[in-house]
Amino acid sequence: MDNPRLVGHIVSVQGFRVKVELLPETRSPLRATLDGVQAAIAINAYLTFALGAGETVIGIITDLEARETFDPGNGDELSIELMKPRRIASVQLLGTIEHIDEEPAFSPGISILPTLDTPAEIGSPNILRAVFEIPPRRNKPEGYDATDFDCDLKIGFPTGQSRNVVRASYNDLFSRPLAIVGNTGSGKSFSVSSLIQKAMKALDGAREEPHVFILDINGEYAKAFPAIPAEQRLPDRIYLNGREFSLPLWFLNAEEICAWLSASEQTQEPVLKDWWAIAKGDSATAAAGMGALQNAMSALDQLLTELTKIKKKAAGSYCDAIIGHLVATGIDTTAFTALFAAHRMANDFNTEVMNNQAAIATEADKLKDLIRAQIVGGSASAEAGARTADSPLPIARATLTDPSLINRAVSKEDTFRVDAHLTTLKLRLKTRLDDKRWRAFLNYEEASTKVERLSTWFARFGLGVDTGPRVSVLDLSMLSNEVLPYACAVIGRILLEARQRLPAASRYKHPWVLVLEEAHNYARPARSDEDRGHRLARLTYERIAKEGRKFGLSLIIASQRPSEISQTIISQCANFISHRLQNPDDIDHFRRIIPMQARRLLDQVTILSSGEAIVFGSAFHIPTRVQFDRPAPGPYSQTAAPYHEWRREEAAFPLGQIIDAWGA
Repeated sequence: MDNPRLVGHIVSVQGFRVKVELLPETRSPLRATLDGVQAAIAINAYLTFALGAGETVIGIITDLEARETFDPGNGDELSIELMKPRRIASVQLLGTIEHIDEEPAFSPGISILPTLDTPAEIGSPNILRAVFEIPPRRNKPEGYDATDFDCDLKIGFPTGQSRNVVRASYNDLFSRPLAIVGNTGSGKSFSVSSLIQKAMKALDGAREEPHVFILDINGEYAKAFPAIPAEQRLPDRIYLNGREFSLPLWFLNAEEICAWLSASEQTQEPVLKDWWAIAKGDSATAAAGMGALQNAMSALDQLLTELTKIKKKAAGSYCDAIIGHLVATGIDTTAFTALFAAHRMANDFNTEVMNNQAAIATEADKLKDLIRAQIVGGSASAEAGARTADSPLPIARATLTDPSLINRAVSKEDTFRVDAHLTTLKLRLKTRLDDKRWRAFLNYEEASTKVERLSTWFARFGLGVDTGPRVSVLDLSMLSNEVLPYACAVIGRILLEARQRLPAASRYKHPWVLVLEEAHNYARPARSDEDRGHRLARLTYERIAKEGRKFGLSLIIASQRPSEISQTIISQCANFISHRLQNPDDIDHFRRIIPMQARRLLDQVTILSSGEAIVFGSAFHIPTRVQFDRPAPGPYSQTAAPYHEWRREEAAFPLGQIIDAWGA
């Protein structure tokens, strides 16, 4: 054979699929060439078709078959029909190789299709290198002329071709949503760990600051990304890089607090949103030296309570306290003070308020209205605090633990009208605050997890202080199923809103990647029985998937069930890594959203071994079946070996340790 790469010729062209009749002598799946032994005729092998003018089309073998045919003799004489097999390879065309300056370069477009009888050859190492090892270069910054803006990130090698490597565009993988799917035990967590480890290793010598945030709901990644010796994990807690973490309740915006307390839309939500704004306004003004507003409000409440009692003696003792709290606020207390003039003369409040309690109550209500208006935003100083129900402004635990404070959001005239509706709201608030499952939202005043303000929370990650680590593992595995979606929703929203507040010209600086491990638990498709927590999480990550790219926030979605993830999120993914899938619903769902050229390759998704995956998307030139490199160290996701473990067990099951960790 003159050309050791020649394996056959085209006998059929059907759009971007061609059929190649193989040469009779081409029987082995391998072929010895001048470049060594290469894959020749096998599923997933690559064939090239020369078009002339320095262009070559490359395709992948998707099917092989042998057909019986006959070759009749010539002439009119009766002859025996001799049967011989025709061996046919079906090839999916993938793109064009252009030889520029003697260096092959891959282009996904095919302007000229090969014709009948075009020779089919084994792809040369140079051509395969152009396809696998030199990925697209993406996201060139404006005004940057150098070529080092992207990195060729090695992820593994093509299955059965360990001499080659597969690389992806670093920028493309981490700037737009990436989906990593696969059954349990298929290597999904290993792929996530391997990708992130390689991505961070490529940054050696760069500044130390957080880049990747992992929502680890199974407690797997502490081993793959060790930071400091981890604490013993206890129930109902969040851990950041091994240390207990807080997600303060005052992070919740108006919509989230209403969902958290299951407030009814018509009667309770308006009151709750006003109260939430008042509570946050108090904290904001306290930071500006106006914390006395809330204290004055409390004193007025106590005063009004005392006035309703038979003995009114103690009521007058609140006058000086109220005036003292309001002296620096600009609120006029002249009329209120005058009502206590005679009472003050009588032995310094030691006599009962007998005759003017109605007038005192009226003036007290007026003061409360003035205080409420100033807290919510009626004064310039309040507006300077930018306080709304959506602002992440601190609220003291003492404010939360007094459900009666909700009454402050209601005018005096409306108090009796809505009191029946507010009773159930106050009860739910008390129940939530007493429920230890919500500890991670309520521990922000404890010494070890104290969060005084929003900047304190971000500093725990190392943001703004150059202390890293580059990968932040948020261990959510100890949260209950009811708490988990709220935690995921709030974390995602806070990170996105932080990015949105960057100056427009700086949105692309310091980009972040948020990893959603087991995303089907909190980013599900919308459905009629969807609870409020899951709705909040779904809407948060749908928004990040659609808008996060503009603000430098991307997603890595890891899941066993792609059909149980919001279609809005999956549809925004630019790249896919599919490990073994068995469920027909998942495969069909995945097949509908992937490029046409990858659909035949997806037929192999049920037979992939652990660590193997089919990769495709804009970070790769062509869809490829890849054996991923193993991470070092790997996550806590190894499958148990029952025979080995049961045969070698020496100690009893550590039940006592579990009981202690359970808090039981």
